[in-house]
Amino acid sequence: MRAGSNTSRVCTCVATAGLLVSIAHVAAAQPEQPVGGFVVDLRGSAAPYGQNEELAGPLGFNTFATPSLGVGFEAGAHAYVFRWSIVTFGVGASFHTSRGSSVPDPEFVGGPPLRTAFTAISPQVSFNFGGRDGWSYLSGGLGTSRLTLRAADDDDPLPQRRSNTLNYGGGARWFLSERLAFSLDLRFYAISPLPPMDEHPSSPRMTLVTVNIGASFR
Repeated sequence: MRAGSNTSRVCTCVATAGLLVSIAHVAAAQPEQPVGGFVVDLRGSAAPYGQNEELAGPLGFNTFATPSLGVGFEAGAHAYVFRWSIVTFGVGASFHTSRGSSVPDPEFVGGPPLRTAFTAISPQVSFNFGGRDGWSYLSGGLGTSRLTLRAADDDDPLPQRRSNTLNYGGGARWFLSERLAFSLDLRFYAISPLPPMDEHPSSPRMTLVTVNIGASFR
């Protein structure tokens, strides 16, 4: 991302450091039983959008007026298919949606209030380390996403097309009981660019980050 993204970078660095510490802690524990079965995740999401001139410019918006942070949720399901040495392999998918809004200060920025919406559907293959009561993982896959920026008073916006999107990241789950776990995930979405087409604007190549915290069930 470009200008105006210092806060986003700080949030991302803090979340990354916390996630790495969590993964190391879980991986160091001696598993009593292997990872197996399946889990369902439901987590709240914070998405530091940053502010991107190549996204705002073709739409005629001021870069510094665009929303820099979105909030939403992520839902997913994963099954664990086989184990090899210390690694359990899993397959699954997740759905993310988040929204952000901004009201520019007319004295310094100008322009209308803006809204950003981001959705992503992400099939994933995961590599899991640990045991049934708690494990860390790395995962990734190729899916699609849609990132839309519009004026808040536009009641009939033209939706942006979906882009091919590589997602990758990692996280951990700690089971507090047989069925319920605390869950943390940090995910990166590498979004492919879109050329302008008919009335649809162009969209640049970019990477968005989401920090997801919530619960897992099995």
